[in-house]
Amino acid sequence: MFSPRPAFFRPVLVLLVFCSFVTAVEAQSLRASPFPPDAPEHEALTEASAFLGDEKFSLRQDYWQGALTTKAGTAIRLQFFKGNTYRLFFGVAPSTLPKDGKLQLHLYNAANEEVAGATGEAGKPALALHFENTLKTGLYLVLMRVELPPGPLAEEEVPAVMFYGWQ
Repeated sequence: MFSPRPAFFRPVLVLLVFCSFVTAVEAQSLRASPFPPDAPEHEALTEASAFLGDEKFSLRQDYWQGALTTKAGTAIRLQFFKGNTYRLFFGVAPSTLPKDGKLQLHLYNAANEEVAGATGEAGKPALALHFENTLKTGLYLVLMRVELPPGPLAEEEVPAVMFYGWQ
C-alpha cells in the first residue's frame, strides 16, 4: 500500500496557502477603487455606478482609453445588437477638463444618421448616454468630444475613457 510522504505535501500546502492569500489580496484590491479620483476611469465608473448593481446589466471589461484635444474629438465603432439597451459612460480627468467645458457623445448608424446623443453639464467630467436599439444589429459610430465655451482658449489634451454595457 502506498503511503504519501509528509515532505511532499508541505510544499504543496505552502503553495496552496500562498495562492489563497494572493487571491484574497487581489479580491480586496479590486473592491477598493483601483483608479485615483482624478482619473477618467474613476469619473466614468462613478457615472455607471447606478447600473453596476443590476444583475441584468453587463459592463464590458475592456474599454476605450485615449486622449482628446479640445479642438478635435475621436470616434470608435461598436457593434450593437437589436433589442438590447446600451449605456455608454464617457469620462475625462477632472483636472484636465477646461473650465465650463462640456462632454458630448453622439451615436450614428451605418447610414450616418444620428440615433442618440447626449451633452453633459458645464464642468462635469462624466456623461452617460442611453440607447435602446430598436433599429437593427450592426456597427455604430460613437463620437466623443469636449465642447468649449465661446472665447479664445488654447488647445488642450484631455485624457478620456468610454465604458459601455447592455441589458
